[in-house]
Amino acid sequence: MKLFSPLNIFVALNFTGLICTQAIANDQTDKTWNQQLRAQAIVAKDQSYCYTDEKGKAQGSNLDMRIRLASVSKLLTSLWAVEKLGVDHKYDTKLFIKGSNLHIQGSYDPYLGNEKMFFLISQLNELGYEKFDTITFDKNVIIYPDVAYEADEYPTINSVTMGRVLRNYFNTKTWTPDSKNEYSNFYNLAKTGKFRKTVNFEVQNVKKVESNPFADDDSVKVLTLSSPGLYKYLKQMNVKSNNFVAETVFRQNGGVANFSQFLSDRFGLTADQILFYSGSGLPTVIDGVRKDNYATCGVMLDLISELKNSIEKQGKTIEDLVAVPGSDGGTFRNRVFPSDFKNSFVAKTGTLMHTSTLAGAMNTQNGFSFFGVFNQSTDISGSKIVQNAMVKSIMTEMGGPKTFNYEVEGFHPDNGDTLKSFEEVSDFSPIEEGLF
Repeated sequence: MKLFSPLNIFVALNFTGLICTQAIANDQTDKTWNQQLRAQAIVAKDQSYCYTDEKGKAQGSNLDMRIRLASVSKLLTSLWAVEKLGVDHKYDTKLFIKGSNLHIQGSYDPYLGNEKMFFLISQLNELGYEKFDTITFDKNVIIYPDVAYEADEYPTINSVTMGRVLRNYFNTKTWTPDSKNEYSNFYNLAKTGKFRKTVNFEVQNVKKVESNPFADDDSVKVLTLSSPGLYKYLKQMNVKSNNFVAETVFRQNGGVANFSQFLSDRFGLTADQILFYSGSGLPTVIDGVRKDNYATCGVMLDLISELKNSIEKQGKTIEDLVAVPGSDGGTFRNRVFPSDFKNSFVAKTGTLMHTSTLAGAMNTQNGFSFFGVFNQSTDISGSKIVQNAMVKSIMTEMGGPKTFNYEVEGFHPDNGDTLKSFEEVSDFSPIEEGLF
């Protein structure tokens, strides 16, 4: 088992505990930091930045101060997911068809939304199905029609809401104009033949069941709608900062208590150093009190390092899961960095009312550097200016950028078929292949 690098204020000791050490200050990056904070009139005592130098030692300011993470939390939700599920994990939604009855066995697929459900109905029509008397589903069917779009509040998901959603999808004659238009958009954007131009379906009864009614029936027809590998889901989640997907993955793995146990067992971390209330980074209200995910800059360096290690052990790179500024859009569409920084670092942004954060990893001439800039301020635009300047300062201190071989891969289902996002040109699709 690989130990942490000797980073900031913490050094891992056989992953059973962390020992406090003294962080080293860097004159040049500290100078930039202080100048930028003064220029933006941001109070220095509430801010933190850190990075690892060419020797793997931490540099920075306020490394052991607890800071709000906001959506940078998604990097650690990703770490937990790849360690618990694996980068190639697939969500297989199973359909059991017996006569005029359908049972849907869910897999907690976090991208089971409009695109995937429209595709499912189109595929069933292709196979000759147009009506079911009864559709049953289990507790692992998690459908959120608007999953492709950002959500700030986790939707109510229970047997009633899932039943209503399924009934809406499978009764095409009662589709709203918006549903019809969105289906047409998918049809027009997809490769010819991917979606049927029109679909027709009808269902009478929809209900949740505790167990598969056809589990022991050898005559039942079984179809599978598979997802791409988990790393593609996490990549899209991080690029777009999709809160619903992050929270769904977090809950699938066990939620707050299990994540705290994971941090304790795997890394020897305590609630004094890091504590999560959500997988997305959105605040949670408990007994009327707002609670935000927090950690220290130093702990974040360690855990982002472990994210890179864990991904590489499974045959992928950190670029496969985290946004690459200059190539990937998403939350970096309006962030400007020097042109030669393109394809030389990965990062995740975070923004709340009083928090702006940026963290990730740089590929530099002096080696890989993990970094974080955490601004606790209501001046979001000023904080982003500080963060951009610190990325440049750290990269310069580390000898300048070193590009890695990266191209926007997206996802190509069915032998090269692609489906573009409505927000921007993208090859991501939550569909692995046809219904089989």
